[in-house]
Amino acid sequence: MNREQQNVEKSVPMYDLLDACCALHGGLELEKFEDKNYALKHALNRFFGYLTPEAKAEFQDWVERKGWRQKEKIILM
Repeated sequence: MNREQQNVEKSVPMYDLLDACCALHGGLELEKFEDKNYALKHALNRFFGYLTPEAKAEFQDWVERKGWRQKEKIILM
């Protein structure tokens, strides 16, 4: 992405911001790692929906480079 695409501002509805913040705040109080991880993923999913298509593609490329996405094998029977 170039500088112009990086500086695009997109408004996020207040209730989505509030929902994500509440999920993060609630996740801090949880004891199990899995529950904290769920709260973080919930907040990230809220914000991921507001990314531009170019930013989503860049994020997917970054995840691929890190090797975080497991390769799935499709078996047809």
